[in-house]
Amino acid sequence: MNSRLSLNNSGNIFSVAVLLVLIVAAYSNTLDAAWHFDDLPNILDNENVHVSTLSLKALSSSIHSPFAYPGNEKPKLYRPVAMLTFAINWYLGRDGVLGYHLVNIGIHCATAVMLYFTILGMLGARNVRGNFQGSERTIAFLATAFWALHPIQTQAVTYIVQRMASLATFFYVVSIYFYVRGRSASSPGKRVSSYLLCLLGFVLALGTKQNTVTLPAALLLVELVFYSDLRFLRKAKGRWIASSLAVVLVLFVLLGLYLWSDEPLSRIVRGYDIRPFNLSERVLTEFRVLVLYLKQIVYPIPQQFSIIHDVGLSTSLLSPWTTLASIVLIAGLIIGAIATLSKYRLLSFGILFYFLGHSVESTVFPLELVFEHRNYLPTLFLFLPLASGLVALMAGYRRQNRLIHGLLAVFVAALIFGIGFATYVRNAAWATEKTIWQDAMQKAPALARPHQGLALALENENRLDPALELYEKALTLEDPSPKLSRFISLSNMGNIYKKKGEYVRAASYLTAALDYDTGPYMRRIRYNLVLCLLNSNGEKAALNQIDVLLGQYSRNVKYMSTKGFILFLQGRFNQAEAYLKSALERNPGDNLALVNLAMVLSATGRQERADQYLQRAGKRDPKNIVIYLGLLQNAVKMQDRVKTDRYLHQLTAVFTIDQIERFFNAYEKGYRYIDGRLVPLSGRTIFPRLAAYLKEQANRIDGASAVRM
Repeated sequence: MNSRLSLNNSGNIFSVAVLLVLIVAAYSNTLDAAWHFDDLPNILDNENVHVSTLSLKALSSSIHSPFAYPGNEKPKLYRPVAMLTFAINWYLGRDGVLGYHLVNIGIHCATAVMLYFTILGMLGARNVRGNFQGSERTIAFLATAFWALHPIQTQAVTYIVQRMASLATFFYVVSIYFYVRGRSASSPGKRVSSYLLCLLGFVLALGTKQNTVTLPAALLLVELVFYSDLRFLRKAKGRWIASSLAVVLVLFVLLGLYLWSDEPLSRIVRGYDIRPFNLSERVLTEFRVLVLYLKQIVYPIPQQFSIIHDVGLSTSLLSPWTTLASIVLIAGLIIGAIATLSKYRLLSFGILFYFLGHSVESTVFPLELVFEHRNYLPTLFLFLPLASGLVALMAGYRRQNRLIHGLLAVFVAALIFGIGFATYVRNAAWATEKTIWQDAMQKAPALARPHQGLALALENENRLDPALELYEKALTLEDPSPKLSRFISLSNMGNIYKKKGEYVRAASYLTAALDYDTGPYMRRIRYNLVLCLLNSNGEKAALNQIDVLLGQYSRNVKYMSTKGFILFLQGRFNQAEAYLKSALERNPGDNLALVNLAMVLSATGRQERADQYLQRAGKRDPKNIVIYLGLLQNAVKMQDRVKTDRYLHQLTAVFTIDQIERFFNAYEKGYRYIDGRLVPLSGRTIFPRLAAYLKEQANRIDGASAVRM
């Protein structure tokens, strides 16, 4: 391998070390940054990645869909490489954010190192070799530093779930690196091994995120810019070869689409059914979005960046007028880059690669309009011409004016530290759910989503009334996805009223939210509705809702156990027992099923067996008051005075009088879901005995106090 591309070179060691120090410094305040937004369905609420062992079966389940859609009991592969890394993170540290951030920063560092060596290889290619007067390493360092330290990358690095974007880019640049190395290999063996590693990088990139399907086109661009004699395109043979390559690229894109979906074209069309824009509106709007990205890149102050941007739709070329202006600007950049490809190779390459990198996520696919992490891959080489220009400028003044040369060197250093500091400041906004949404609300006050995000953060702090006010406000505001927006506000308001104990009102909001079908998010809302109905004398309605859930997720143990619980409340003991036993067959350690089945057994005269189930559940959850009360109720039914006294003593030893009274006050109101637990008890059996015991204890304490006095 060329020594210039090796870490054995002392200059490369120094450059890489400085790069890593700068990156770690810029991201040093992110190690405890909270979970955000899509982290929840993809990681926190995704049972597929919650592995407890590194067995082949557990890891195999992790590489499937991030959440099970209705009717999709066996989902297809979903970004398997990225999901596998989340599963390993979960195994090592569960929901602690530190491990995830360390991996994300590590991926960013590794990508920067590979980018540095890739640029070094490109600058040694035959079409540009000798143009830089020995400054290749400086150019590679600056281009990589500008890319790695730019605040537009924070969303791909600090936002945990966007490891999908950063890891895909790592494999993408690895593939380009090995292509460049293969083009400069000194032997056929090294060339073949490099191209095989290039292919492996492509496969891993595709397995991480689908937008990497553009890699063959990127390699063609690398070939044209750095290795090919562009004059051949003027000949008929050259045009024929170029046309053939274009056809091959189209076939690769179609292959990528097929891997993404069995019916790619119909999926694209169907995707717009859930969006507030159509295909033409999205394509027109994306021209303005691309200009927004370029503005952020050119003027990278923290005020430019947000998790949400207020970008209105373009409904025609002149509505708004900036649509046509953006199209003209982008077309001018692309045409200019093509026209000057042989003269300004680095500039043309950076521009063409940037727009190629956006060709998937910023065109026809029915994705949300704006996300900053989409720039992580496209900007890989965008700073290469800037770095080259700065180095050439400094080299010119080194001979002409040492003072200006020194000032330029200081300016470049200040520029690196400046964008690094901007990244550090931007990263501070990602610290908590509250800070990221406060930041977004300041920058997009007319949108509903920042209000909803901040409301959720306040709800998590138990500031329920201010959160309700924000949700009410959000219902009056615009949002790029109005259907989803109303669903979020209504469902979260229902959850807040559930927390406040206003179950009838909560059920009304949750029922209203069900009118807005938002796919996998519906299951949580429907289950919360079940719990609220149980606390508002709606057992029949609750059973109907749990049946809907089981119709969609027939293998879900929690739903099976809950149906068994409702059937128990209705006195349908045989049916309840069947459901609960099925749940335990799927998960023998499910405490909800264990407790509910124990109470079914107790109600049907099998108290000894019920006691065994409850004891087993108690070992798994020793702070569960329902288990202690269940043991007590079962002992009373058995007329076992010894066990009754033992469980009374255990109950009052583990829980305070206030906790017990609060629980029974809720039970007396008819609640069957108390403090996060379903309650399969019979108050008539245990209330009198427990009340008498508490009275005895109180009299004993009073008597002892009187003696001491």
